[in-house]
Amino acid sequence: MKRTAWLLGLTSIAVVTSTRTAHALGPIGIEVAAKAGAATNPYGGGGTINPLGFGLGGRAGVVLMDHLYGGINVMYYLGGSGPDYSGSNPTGSVSAHTLMYGVEAGWGFQLIEILTIRPQVGLGNATFSFSGDTTGVAYENSPSKLYVEPGVTGLLSLGTLFVGADANVLLMPGLEQSNAVFTAHGQVGVKF
Repeated sequence: MKRTAWLLGLTSIAVVTSTRTAHALGPIGIEVAAKAGAATNPYGGGGTINPLGFGLGGRAGVVLMDHLYGGINVMYYLGGSGPDYSGSNPTGSVSAHTLMYGVEAGWGFQLIEILTIRPQVGLGNATFSFSGDTTGVAYENSPSKLYVEPGVTGLLSLGTLFVGADANVLLMPGLEQSNAVFTAHGQVGVKF
């Protein structure tokens, strides 16, 4: 009898003190993060103004079964401004910036308990805003294009807080004379 009580007591202590990942919503986790980063010029160099450059934004999503991620992403790139080189000589000035919003999906895996690597792909809309004054005539143009952004995100967990970084290739198939763009962002957020 003493032996059974002793084993029952040890088993109870082991169950109560065992470590497991606890989720407030069961097997669903929620991530919300602020992002800041930069993107290369989709038009290459050569005096063409980069409509991307430095950007700020955020993302929010759910993690199912500790691996499958689905979420939304919004980035506003500040772009740039400068002379308009639509001809051989500068004829005025132009400025550009970009708003991107879309959905993301990925599959994360843990290298160690606090480090998650998540290959993912984003799909959405990019609205480029161009404005300027060419030879005394003001103009504005805001074309919207589909974007596809495959990449990888690394997240370092600090309890409910996390910090991360991502590196991506941004493709805009409908944007004329555009190149693949490299984007990179740092992020800080919370998970529930």
